[in-house]
Amino acid sequence: IMKIMFWNTHKNCGINKYIASLIIDNSVDITVLAEYEDEEQELLNLVTYNKKLYKKYITTGCDRIKIYGNLRGVEPAIQDKFYSIHIIDKEFILCGIHLPSDFHGDMGNERKQIIRTIMHDIREHEKNLCSEKTIIVGDFNEMPYSSGCMSADCFHGMQYFQCNQKPTREVLGEEYRKYYNPMWNYFGDFNGPPGTYYYHKSTLYSPMWYMYDQFILGSGLAHKLDHDKLRIITSCSIGDLSTNKGIPNCKISDHFPILCDIEV
Repeated sequence: IMKIMFWNTHKNCGINKYIASLIIDNSVDITVLAEYEDEEQELLNLVTYNKKLYKKYITTGCDRIKIYGNLRGVEPAIQDKFYSIHIIDKEFILCGIHLPSDFHGDMGNERKQIIRTIMHDIREHEKNLCSEKTIIVGDFNEMPYSSGCMSADCFHGMQYFQCNQKPTREVLGEEYRKYYNPMWNYFGDFNGPPGTYYYHKSTLYSPMWYMYDQFILGSGLAHKLDHDKLRIITSCSIGDLSTNKGIPNCKISDHFPILCDIEV
């Protein structure tokens, strides 16, 4: 089992104890962080003290993503401002992302341009490795149904996966490979918080809850996901990550972390 966690830590200091607690509580193998600005060595010491033997993976060239883990055989591939790609055991492609937000205006077109570049790089690695065992994880700053996440020429993250389905979808005579986005399963209030990020705008249209933090899996791993272990995490052994209203506690982070288990 490969356990992967992502968390946008909101540039907060004093968050290491929460990250370390989550890693230890859940036996996390790979931790991908966005907006991480706490003391890195302190984090590694906290985790290593508990015999997890964590190390930092090389993300030089990508200042928006940091990646740590206890797996060996992890080699850096393409590093860009908005994404960091690593190859695990010459078989798995891990891409951590933190895309631009709409906080200062609509960045949808810019995100799609970045996403197309990401997918071009990922497909090149898939081709070179003869592998479709791809994991894209991070803060997408889009909902799963948004154009960048769903469009065939972007992430093409479908809301369902069947082993016998056609792996591609044809659009205007061109075949586009499909990927699987399991975060669709977390819309609504049946399994916990209805999103990973909360923002209440005084406008007529305001979802309030946003599913910005997501996993997207290639067809080589989609059927290996343990759906029962896919989670939006709201607490750890140190304490709650939410306020008494059930929304992310911004003193810790304005996002909830997410976790998945993949059978490898």
